[in-house]
Amino acid sequence: MGQNADDVTGSCIYITFNGKKILLECGLFQNNNYLDSYNINSEKFSFKPSEIDYVFICHTHVDHIGLLPRLVREGFTGKIIASHATAQLMKPLLYNCVFILESETNVLSYKYKRDYSPIYTEEDVRNTLNLIYEYDETHKIYDLDDVVSFQWYENSHCIGSRQLQIVLKDKNGVRQSILYTSDIGSLNTKNYYLKNTEIPTGFNRIAIMESTYGEPGRTNKKTRKFDLEKLKTAVETVVERGGSVIMPAFSFSRTQELLTNLYQIFYNTDFKYNIIVDSMLTCDICDLYTTILKDNDLELWNRVCNWENVKFVKEKEESIFYVKDHTPKIVLSSSGFCTNGRILSYLHEYLQDENSMVIFSGYTGADNSYLSYRIKNFKANKVIKISGDPVENKADCISLGTFSSHANRNELIEYGSKINTEKLVLVHGSQTAKNSLKDDLKTAISKQDKSHKVIVSSKDMVINL
Repeated sequence: MGQNADDVTGSCIYITFNGKKILLECGLFQNNNYLDSYNINSEKFSFKPSEIDYVFICHTHVDHIGLLPRLVREGFTGKIIASHATAQLMKPLLYNCVFILESETNVLSYKYKRDYSPIYTEEDVRNTLNLIYEYDETHKIYDLDDVVSFQWYENSHCIGSRQLQIVLKDKNGVRQSILYTSDIGSLNTKNYYLKNTEIPTGFNRIAIMESTYGEPGRTNKKTRKFDLEKLKTAVETVVERGGSVIMPAFSFSRTQELLTNLYQIFYNTDFKYNIIVDSMLTCDICDLYTTILKDNDLELWNRVCNWENVKFVKEKEESIFYVKDHTPKIVLSSSGFCTNGRILSYLHEYLQDENSMVIFSGYTGADNSYLSYRIKNFKANKVIKISGDPVENKADCISLGTFSSHANRNELIEYGSKINTEKLVLVHGSQTAKNSLKDDLKTAISKQDKSHKVIVSSKDMVINL
């Protein structure tokens, strides 16, 4: 297993069976320490990339796809298998990875006075994109060869996301199946453009389930209706007093969800303020939504994009204009953790404005190493350094807790207790989250009159079929 055996990032699981070698995803390890991340992402693979037959990609977040170009660079020439939407979205996200990784290595080279080379280049991304094969339908059995078959299940984590059932046939023709959730969204999602995560009913010898929100207390008691009312009141209050609303948001999925909710709240009112979507990557992904979505979803998204209040900003000069223009407005800009991107310019300008407000819509980090965490915990961080400059942390700050793309703790317990399997392996979570979840899962499994074993993953763990 990859880093997701012990953490919530760097997803990669290696399967070898009857001569076939398979990866379930191949993601970047991401944290706030550039050197730590660089060293981990540069580690020698525990397998030969040239021997891998297939890589299954269940969704397009970078911690699930971001090491693919390095895999290709080191010899992989097999098939990368993904849904249509995931395949289309991988292009801008992987090219953006090149830019970010190059920037981080430049920082490391300057800081440590030695040459750090990016772990892959644009050419590696181009070669990676040529190996992607689209398989889009859910509940359809796809036969890849005499040994490997698979099918997708619905997953509300993000556009294009899937759960995977992989079926492997041994030399005697006996089939064994593995269920892999990847990151799963809510069983009853409130997010637009998605279908609810389903709980597969068939039997799988092994089930591998994420546990990101497995820690006690990770069940949000607020409702989406509560958050939307909170958002509406906050926006109206801020613009009325002449301030701006700054919303750090991930380029993929979160920005589009927030933008759609702002449209639903304000489009048929007398709301006259600009909503600035400022990020080249975000704008590219918004454009892709118009080619990926269908039917009612596409109709809604087109209405959102054509709303006269929305301004999509790609060019740097236009971005600088909106940063300096203190006309009341809403700004959606990446990144969600405020680690890089144009959001830093807006925070530098507006964090010191007590009439403005920063609104977070997801996880903000666990300690002061995250700028987002320092902004949110303003009482202990009166002055914050942004791009090397001290900035007074005077703007209001609130958080919306219901926009997460992950299933909450209760949903993980419901999912894990209802599936049919022999072994349920918990990955993609802290040790605290996995151990706590394991205890409550055992109780819930018993109540369902089931008896499958719950296993907490660890680095380099081997599980036999």
